[in-house]
Amino acid sequence: MSALPTPPVPLEPPAFALVVAMDQQRGIGRDGDLAWRLPEDLKWFRAVTVGAGGQSVIMGRKTWDSIPDRFRPLPERENWVLTRQPEYAVPSGVRRAASLDQALAHCEGPRFVIGGGSLYAEALQHPSCTRIYLTVVEGSFDCDTFLAEFGPDWQHSAEFGSGEHEGIRYRFEQWDRVVPAADACT
Repeated sequence: MSALPTPPVPLEPPAFALVVAMDQQRGIGRDGDLAWRLPEDLKWFRAVTVGAGGQSVIMGRKTWDSIPDRFRPLPERENWVLTRQPEYAVPSGVRRAASLDQALAHCEGPRFVIGGGSLYAEALQHPSCTRIYLTVVEGSFDCDTFLAEFGPDWQHSAEFGSGEHEGIRYRFEQWDRVVPAADACT
């Protein structure tokens, strides 16, 4: 891949998007970490979630814990950590919420759910989740965490490029929630 593609303009609240990479078995991670190392995917993730600024990333506690200390909090984004543990301490400047709805109610600007598996499953069912930025990683990587099925109300709407790194092929896609015609007029 020569140049990283430019992501589209992010959604405005109340809508929010998922940013996720999965293999061909829908695997998204192994042992609390990524199952592959794709520098271009990390650059894409940053480009999407930083955008023009003022954006929020929402993640589960285990995802937060899996980010190396030197990268926490993710810079240039408001970081939200979801946990039901009221005593769980987060650093200054990082926000904590007990639920996805609580975080969404307090985020300003574009919002992105970035993991983990159970939070992705909840977000895919949430009526305000209207977009998925998906990196499809070709192959199977012996993952132990998987992305839930999207369902028929999601459609592939754009592709932003593809590449290969150390024999691993991948592509960047966008999926949008389809609003049924009967609901579009309400």
